[in-house]
Amino acid sequence: MSLPRFAFVRVARQAPLRIGALRGWRAFALAFVCGAACVLAFAPFRFPVILLVALPILVWQLDGAAAESRRRTAKRAALVAWGFGAGFYGVGLHWIGNAFLVDIGEHAILLPFPILFLLLGLPLFVIAACVPARLWLWGSDHGRILALAALLALSDWMRGHIFTGFPWNLWGNAALGVLPLAQSASLVGVYGLSLAILLIAMLPAMFICGASDRQPSRTSWKILPAPLCLAAAAILASLWGAERLTAETQQETGITIRLVETNFSQREKQRRERLDDMADTLLRLSFFPDEGTADPPPRLIVWPEVALRAYLEEEHALRDNIAALMPDGSRLLAGSLRRERRYNEQGESEWRRYNSLLVFDSNGVLETRYDKRHLVPFGEYIPYARRLQNLGLGLRALTRIGFAAGETPRILSLDGIPPFAALICYEAIFSGAILPPNEPRPHWLVNISNDAWFGDSIGPWQHLDQARLRAIEEGLPLLRATNTGVSALIDPHGRIPAQATPNRHGILDVRLPAPLPPTFFSRHGDMPMLVASLLLLFFSAWSRMAANPSNRAERAPYA
Repeated sequence: MSLPRFAFVRVARQAPLRIGALRGWRAFALAFVCGAACVLAFAPFRFPVILLVALPILVWQLDGAAAESRRRTAKRAALVAWGFGAGFYGVGLHWIGNAFLVDIGEHAILLPFPILFLLLGLPLFVIAACVPARLWLWGSDHGRILALAALLALSDWMRGHIFTGFPWNLWGNAALGVLPLAQSASLVGVYGLSLAILLIAMLPAMFICGASDRQPSRTSWKILPAPLCLAAAAILASLWGAERLTAETQQETGITIRLVETNFSQREKQRRERLDDMADTLLRLSFFPDEGTADPPPRLIVWPEVALRAYLEEEHALRDNIAALMPDGSRLLAGSLRRERRYNEQGESEWRRYNSLLVFDSNGVLETRYDKRHLVPFGEYIPYARRLQNLGLGLRALTRIGFAAGETPRILSLDGIPPFAALICYEAIFSGAILPPNEPRPHWLVNISNDAWFGDSIGPWQHLDQARLRAIEEGLPLLRATNTGVSALIDPHGRIPAQATPNRHGILDVRLPAPLPPTFFSRHGDMPMLVASLLLLFFSAWSRMAANPSNRAERAPYA
């Protein structure tokens, strides 16, 4: 019995050395595969165990990046980080390219942008975490883990904030594979979850060190308290989350809401001649559904984002039909295009288009609206479009793409309906930014989306999980109505009591749950996570200097 055990120990001790010894394209390829494998931790797979393999390999590859000079160390660390980031983002977000293939004649010129974005742009955030960690904070044992986890979590936070932000597939989203653990988002938000997930996933690398700073590979039993503390914290957080899921009985408000899910492809939506047929489908689903109807009838009917490729305010015949069919006292929340004339800086009159949520009463009168504020770069607007046009590159698509950012209040109040916050598509992915700071807290959230841009891919499921974390963070129920995506009722704990069948026309009648009290995260935001990350970096630097006081003198200067 002892021989297999000792053989396993030898393999476990030699594996990090072999991994760290890889150079060039082999190191890049392994890092790429590990990054791609991490996608399995996210929706629709939700297999977070894979992170316990992929992230330690990243650590061991960085262990092997030691070289005679800082410049060579930085190059090797950057190569590994680039491969990891390219695999993670290139595979996990490959569906972004679908949006540019809907009208390839107009948008083909823009297709290089998402490719460069996934393979060169987003990996820069991984490089920005791995290279500083390897150069200045890398030691043996737990210090290097704390440094790398903290910097990766901070790079996630930066990715969600700079250049308008793109916080898609943050590491914290992987916690939804273990829903009790995901309840911690109500305390620390998704960025705090990112830090926790990274620390937990790198536990194997705490026990087994690779070749780092001329130190041999070894089993680090002396640091046993550090991983035990992390494991205990993860278990306690999961137990607290499990108790939270069972202890709080979810109440209902008694208000019935109908979510309308359509299954129109984006190419179909672009065709003006299909407008009448699609309008008939929406009216049939909204007022004459084939499925069983709710009792009492719905007070609100919710259509997806840009339910029809038309300006609904200007479609008077359609609005008359809606008014004739709507029950008294009910309302329609319709995703629609909207436009109005404005004067530009030169005093010239021009049309401004908005991606809006319009609220019609039972008489077909526009009661209120919300215009989308956070627009999608290269999807709903082109950054620096005028400057790019002035370059004379013939980018005709730049003149055809563009919405104006809205200025209307996000919190909407209707008579007889609890106040709610409107989120249009992309806006639901921004942690801590979905509620205005100086307005009363709403009772629920509504998210309308057109996921047809994602095609038949994993994108809609990832989008759903982003919305689930917003519900947990804020302690508010969230209702989603989508086109070709996943329409669902999400309770304040991130559970899905009701979900429509994806990729088919249908409705979902749900009872609106009551909100939970304000969460710790809703009151304090990301500050606890930022403080914790900085403390980990300080401790990593201190432990490195304590372990090797002459380290700075021994380091070779830049070559």
